[in-house]
Amino acid sequence: MDAHASDAGLPEVHEEEVARFVAIANCPADQAHFFLQATDGNFDRALALYFEQAPASHSPPPLLPPRPPPPRATARPPAAAHRGVSQHRGPRGGSLLGRLLQLPMAALRGGAGLLFGALSLGASLAGALGARLLPAPILAALRGVARAVAAGHEEADPAAAAAAFSREFSTRYGDTRPRWVHAGWQEAARQAHADFKFLFVYLHAPNHQDTVRFCTETLCEPELVAFLNAQFVCWGGDVRSSDAFRLAGSLRATGYPFVALLAFSGARTRLVASSQGAIAPGTLCAALKRASDEHGASLVAEQAEHRERDFNRRLREEQDAAFQQSLAADRERERHREAQRQAAEAAEAAAEQAVAAAKAEREAATRRAADAAAAAAARKAAAAAAVAPEPPPGTPSGAAIRVRLPDGTSFQRRFLATDPLQRVHDWVASLEGVGDARDYDLASSFPRVVFTGAALNTSLAAHGLAPQAVLLVQPRDT
Repeated sequence: MDAHASDAGLPEVHEEEVARFVAIANCPADQAHFFLQATDGNFDRALALYFEQAPASHSPPPLLPPRPPPPRATARPPAAAHRGVSQHRGPRGGSLLGRLLQLPMAALRGGAGLLFGALSLGASLAGALGARLLPAPILAALRGVARAVAAGHEEADPAAAAAAFSREFSTRYGDTRPRWVHAGWQEAARQAHADFKFLFVYLHAPNHQDTVRFCTETLCEPELVAFLNAQFVCWGGDVRSSDAFRLAGSLRATGYPFVALLAFSGARTRLVASSQGAIAPGTLCAALKRASDEHGASLVAEQAEHRERDFNRRLREEQDAAFQQSLAADRERERHREAQRQAAEAAEAAAEQAVAAAKAEREAATRRAADAAAAAAARKAAAAAAVAPEPPPGTPSGAAIRVRLPDGTSFQRRFLATDPLQRVHDWVASLEGVGDARDYDLASSFPRVVFTGAALNTSLAAHGLAPQAVLLVQPRDT
């Protein structure tokens, strides 16, 4: 922390901010402390305020020739000239006194932004000296004014501020003008970087004495406008807006009208040309052409590198796409082969199952046929066993029964007239060449009678089949 700040009751300032300020502004540490305290630690405002207040010898040398200043009526005293050199600045107290003497003219030159710096500087002096020189109510009032001014200097949307500047510029100076980007300067810088172009910057100070003439005679000159719109990305901003105010501090703009040409390499932004003050359009155009020619090689090289990277990226993407397509084709072929293999295995399994099922069916049919044959043989044997012995010839009340099979074969046997027709049916079932007894019936030819069911229990005589008769073996499926 800063020892001076704690002794005077001012806001504390971090030493790293002081070191950063010294590295950028190339000023003594006590002045870095002073400006950081004067702006309540706001680094951008402190830096801008320093360059607004610093003598012209401390600003960066312009790369474009500025318009020669009008001759002064009186010569500057040597002592004053000596006091303007940066390496011979006096101690802290002398610097504060020099700032106080410069405030009236600085406020007239700088407009609203400089007025803010002057009030901030006054508030800082009040804080530094108030304990000894000012009553407490006056000190509090000065600090309140500083806070009010700082609150009024709020951040604005960079895009809205750029669009408002473009509209106001067109309203005042016409439509023959540079094609301003309606975005913050950093977004405009990204656009220029993406397009491999320089960024042409114009910082507009509307209250400056040379602004109207510069905009009318130089910035809106048709040939220069055509050159700017064709070659560069153009951005303009009113220094009263926060975005343009910070950029003015970064570019160390100490005079207006101010134009600059910015180039970009990777993540770095370089100032390749600048001009402060009014300048003729031909001179500005020639200087911009010279600067773009001198520094355009880096843009060409970066563009070539970008194209090479883009070509390599597209080549990799095409190779990756071709590899993915080949991989997908291989996967599809593998999937197709797997599907064919599975289909073949399924067909083989189905065929095996069909063969097994047919074999099982054949075996079952064979078993059923064997069982049926065995059952038929058993029934035939049972039927043969159930047949009573044949009565001897000449037995009274006998009945000679002849049966005719479907193939024309006939058989004859004697029965008792009192025997039920079932005994004839059992005898027929025991004959060779006759199937299962359940598959046929006995029938008389004339009159046509089929004997089934209870009729088999009736005697032969009752059916009129004694003393002799012919019966037909009739299959039941016919």
